Amino acid sequence: MNALAVLNVLSLVLSAVFLVMACVKADWVRAWRSRVNPSAEELPDAAFTAARVILVLMAGIGIYLAIQGFSVSGDAVWDGSELTGAVQGAMADLDGYM
Repeated sequence: MNALAVLNVLSLVLSAVFLVMACVKADWVRAWRSRVNPSAEELPDAAFTAARVILVLMAGIGIYLAIQGFSVSGDAVWDGSELTGAVQGAMADLDGYM
């Protein structure tokens, strides 16, 4: 597995984490915030809605880019015949150069 494929898998995992974060209930976040920082102001419901929209958009962009990256990484791999043809073409171009 090349580095680009690893990066694409990491992007898919991160997108899944974003989707899980978007599914967390607002009451759970409010309870956690009140335990961590009891003097913090209450967050309005609009903040949770905006956060969910942003997280889902980020996950969608990550999935799209990972799919595009997999197609690029598949095209970037050379098989033996392509490499042989490229080397023979380079040798033919250099033949008689001097």
